[in-house]
Amino acid sequence: MTWGLRCLSAVCALGLSITMSSVGLAGEIFVGFWNVENLFDTVDDPKVEGDEEFTPGGPKQWSEERLQIKLNNLSKVIRLMNGGKGPDVLGLCEIENRKVVELLVEKLKPLGRDYRVVHQDSPSDRGIDCALLHDAKTVKLVSQPKFHAMDNIHTRDVVEAKLEVSGHRFTVFVNHWPSQRSPEPVREAVATTVRKRLDQLLKDDPHADIVLIGDFNALPDAPSVSKRLKTWGDPKKLNDGTFYNSSWTMHEGHREGTYLYQDRWEVLDQVILSPGMLDGKGVDWIPDSTQTIKENFMLFVPRNPKYATRPSRSYTGNLFHPDGYSDHLPIRCRLSF
Repeated sequence: MTWGLRCLSAVCALGLSITMSSVGLAGEIFVGFWNVENLFDTVDDPKVEGDEEFTPGGPKQWSEERLQIKLNNLSKVIRLMNGGKGPDVLGLCEIENRKVVELLVEKLKPLGRDYRVVHQDSPSDRGIDCALLHDAKTVKLVSQPKFHAMDNIHTRDVVEAKLEVSGHRFTVFVNHWPSQRSPEPVREAVATTVRKRLDQLLKDDPHADIVLIGDFNALPDAPSVSKRLKTWGDPKKLNDGTFYNSSWTMHEGHREGTYLYQDRWEVLDQVILSPGMLDGKGVDWIPDSTQTIKENFMLFVPRNPKYATRPSRSYTGNLFHPDGYSDHLPIRCRLSF
């Protein structure tokens, strides 16, 4: 046993805590993403036409009581993530504004985390945005975040945040692309904008560590994701800056997914990684760590057995479900550094 290891053993024997970075050991962080299904406040925003339904007088009768139920349900799931420690980084979409994210953070206080919010109002017709939470005790924001708007498309901004963990930097993009009611070329336009920014980052550093999380509203093999964004499901075939879509294996065979459409699982929510996240340097994706978060209480089992079990959502039409969470399942991965 070397002198350093003897010292480490002695410290541990005394029950003293030491940081991973102080002894050069590798560490891990937990990154999650969740489309939380219409997390609105109860106040009508006169600048937005699409939020009236989520007001007390609107068709969904969205009251303060229902908002608190929704926040409690969401926080219950988030507090269970990462073995009950909560996520280090969490992307969110379908949130109306910073206020509702801060209300959610209040519900997460039992975790003892120091969650900071990255958010900016975006030009979505429905008044919904993307946001990022990061625990400042573990993961620091190292520069002013960027919010990428789409030319001539009133959709959600893509959030870009440069983060640092234990001296290692990586960039996270939070996405919520136009819905499946929109034609695929609309999502291709968003993908082109995002890919242009990715190419800029790779030009500055071909080994840059980049993670894209989000609801892409397209399957992994859709042209917008696979061709325009330039991703693939085989980490051994990442040529010319192709990114690795770690959600591809879930997509194959539709055996599992994050969203149920016409009784068929679809992988709309994905974790996509730059080649630098697979090179064994800096921050890396941990193989096979991309998974859905699916507790039994988050699922609805139809009475008719011919219909598949599905995410337990907050609303069916205008009918509120107090035991609902979201129409999407969260997705997560682990990163090492």
